[in-house]
Amino acid sequence: MDNIKIALLSISGIIGLGSGAFYFLSKQNETETRANIDRWFEERLAISLAEKLGESTEEVLVTLQGASNPIIADKIREIMDSAKLIFTREKSIDDVEIRLNVDYVNGKSFSVATNWNWDELPGTIRSEFIKSDSKTVSFPWYFPWDNQ
Repeated sequence: MDNIKIALLSISGIIGLGSGAFYFLSKQNETETRANIDRWFEERLAISLAEKLGESTEEVLVTLQGASNPIIADKIREIMDSAKLIFTREKSIDDVEIRLNVDYVNGKSFSVATNWNWDELPGTIRSEFIKSDSKTVSFPWYFPWDNQ
């Protein structure tokens, strides 16, 4: 009887550890995927903003990534109105367009897009598609200094 209890406890422990590891890895993957999306947009946005501000792309990128240069951050605040991430499922259900739309205070805009595989998207984005039963979901995009 004791051997059966030990075997059941061992199996339960292995299942518990496996579940915990799966949960940790999925959360880690979610964070990494979000970081990859943010990094891609930050790089593209830095190129556009650097051109408009007469600053180096590297300085703008470092500011967008959170090591805020207050002078550049203030310049960006002066010219930008809003930014939004838009996720659109394409004809193939596995293909999703991710677009960053930026509106400037002077009425002009900037847009950049890339395509990702459905399985590569963060779980929160996939959940939003399923919950809304829509082909498009959008979220405001904030700069690190906004503390949103």
